Order: sequence, then C-alpha cells, then structure tokens
Amino acid sequence: MSVAPNEHSAVTTLRVREALLQLQTAVREAMAGAAQLVGGRPVDLVAAFGLDLKLAWKLSRIAQSSDPFAAVRHLPGNAGWKIAMDSMARAGSPAARIAAADASFEAAIRLGTAWAGDRKAFDMMAAGLAAGSDLRIDVEHRRQLYFGGSYVWGVRARLAMRFDVLGPAAKKGLLDCATVRGFVDLERLRADAAWQFEAPFVFDDRATKVVQHRTEPLESADAHTPLGLPLLPSLSSTPIPELRPTTASKGIHAFEIPETGVGIEGRFTIFQGSILRAVQPMQRSKRHHGIFQLFKQRTPVERAVFDLLVHESLLEDAQLPEAILYSDLHRTPDSPVHQLKDRLPAGLGVESLGSAARRNKLEGFDDYAKLSALVFEKTGWKPAEFRAFRVAAPYPPVPSTLVLEMQIAD
Repeated sequence: MSVAPNEHSAVTTLRVREALLQLQTAVREAMAGAAQLVGGRPVDLVAAFGLDLKLAWKLSRIAQSSDPFAAVRHLPGNAGWKIAMDSMARAGSPAARIAAADASFEAAIRLGTAWAGDRKAFDMMAAGLAAGSDLRIDVEHRRQLYFGGSYVWGVRARLAMRFDVLGPAAKKGLLDCATVRGFVDLERLRADAAWQFEAPFVFDDRATKVVQHRTEPLESADAHTPLGLPLLPSLSSTPIPELRPTTASKGIHAFEIPETGVGIEGRFTIFQGSILRAVQPMQRSKRHHGIFQLFKQRTPVERAVFDLLVHESLLEDAQLPEAILYSDLHRTPDSPVHQLKDRLPAGLGVESLGSAARRNKLEGFDDYAKLSALVFEKTGWKPAEFRAFRVAAPYPPVPSTLVLEMQIAD
C-alpha cells in the first residue's frame, strides 16, 4: 500500500521526535550515573565532570528541555559529544549508559538529517516544531489544579508577576539587579488562610546558600511598611494590608498578612521592589556561568509572568533565556538544589520583546509602563541599552519554581 506524502512526513516527524526523546533519556541516565553529580544546572556539570561551561550548558539543556525538538539547537558536534561522554565515563558513569547515550546521539542525528536534508535544516525545522507545540491539554490539567488548589489553600490571585532588570553596577565588572515582584487581585477564600510574601534574596552560584548583598528599596518606606519588606505603594492597593514578620528559611525575610475579608471584599494588589547591588560578575568564570533567576510559585494564580531585561553588553547574538519549571513537591530548605527529575513538562516558550525602550505592555496589568519607568528612573540605566524577554505560565502548579537561565557573553 502506498503512503501519501503528507502521511509519510508525519510518520517521519514522529520517528525523529521519538529518537530525540530517547536521546534526552539517555543523556539524563549517563549524567545520573556519576554519584558526585548534584543537580542539573551547567555549573553542576562543570563541578562533576570538569566540562567546559559551553558544553555543560548544551548537555544541561538537552537533558531538561520540556520539548524534545527544543533540544536540537543544543546538540554538540561529534567532537564535543565525545568529550562529554569521556568525561562522564571518567567520573564513574557505567559503560552501558555511555554506550546507550552514544547510540541515541547517532540515531537522532542520522534520522534528523535524513528528515530535514542536512544538519542546519534539522536545527531550523526542529525550532519551528518546538515553537508550535500544542499545550492545550497540559494547560487544562493545570487549570483544574488551580481551582482545586485555590479551595485547598484558601487563597488565589489573577496574576503573579516578576520584573527583573540586570545591568552594570557602579563597581566595574559587576552586576546590579533591580527586581519587582507582586500579585494582582490577590484574595482569600478563607479568612484565616495562610499567605506569605518573601523579600528578595540572592543564592550563590550553586543555589545552595543565601548570600548577603546590599539592598536598596525602589521606593521609600512609610510608617506602615515592615522593616525588611520594600513595598511599592505606587503600584499597590490603598491601603496596603498590614504585614508582619514571620519565620522563614535562614537568611530569607518573610512576611504574612493577618486575617482579611474574603473574596472581592478583601481583594488587593501588592508589589515590592528592590535594587540588589553587585550580585555577580558580568563575565563568565568558573564560579559564575551566567544568569539564574528564580520565581517561586506558592500561590495559586491564573497566570505567572516573568519579564527579564538584560543589558546588551551581557548578551551573545540572538540569545534567548531558557525557561524551566521545577517541582518543589519534595524540596526542603535542607536540600535546595533542583534535581533533573524535578523538572516539569510545562512547554514554556520565551518571547523576545525587543528593546526595553519600546512601549511594552502586559495584559491584565495597566501599570506596566509605570513600573518600568520607576525602575529605570531609580537605577539611572537607559532603556534603549536593554533587551526584554518574557515567559508566561498559565496556571503554574503549586509548589514549583519557574527558572530563567542564560549564559552571559565572554
């Protein structure tokens, strides 16, 4: 029986996808075969296998991409692949796992180039398929989780937002980070439901401990602002509910709200904003491989939006941040590092918004332009020198952590 051309194409695409899924599994197995590997970030691979940062980045992205076609652009050449596998073998990964990874790599490249015509076309065709993934089923399941979680936890919000700007610090060679985070239309469904708001903090490059940095509020505190929480009255409801300090992990300041009205009666919008001074070097080094920004998801929300604005001097050509959603179901303060198995298949895409000087908007948040103007006024940076990126996660699961990670230019 003959096969129509479009049917044959669909079958071939499915075969390539299956080969890429097998490759991702084989890479994760080979990595996990070394007992000293802790976590799946590029810096963890450098520490465990002695790899070059760029090669470590590629392997980390192959292992963690939620869409197999999105992993294609990170596939190394044959020489880089051999270096990686030899390094894992020396680190103790079993020979059978290395052999399985080698076979999967060869099969994925062979099928992909036959499917597309050549390696460059393989990259382009895979990128198009990754961008067009249908996530309706995933989103519908997360929507159901949102409604159930709202009832169970007794709190919900329409929008959770984080807005980070990374630019040159006054001290040459270092980065400052201006960070704004908050909730739009936050409401309790039970008057006594627990809800906390953490002040910003900085992890070391291995994400194992909190590092102290000089922090400045974006707006001056008033008599109703608790010490350590840099609220933004200009972006928040009036009046802002009173917050009080509460217990949190060592080195992290957290605040809670007392009992409030429920539903629309107690609904409010709240934002905080700070400038974290000299948080890390502007160039890659053995200890600092790039940018790693965390957005914890602890409140059921309809949508979480993470905007990352990066100074042009930090960027390599046509670079986009990588978005990963990690489960925090089994994560504790004593084990802060995310493992490869913690990643969730969220299929998050990162959108390039272009220059920060453009009048970018955010649906559902009318004060977006006001927020951006406040940050650039307080930092003294020029918006035209920054590129803006956005990831939007509908109904993010709770508890989880949305991560934006990217290399920085040499």
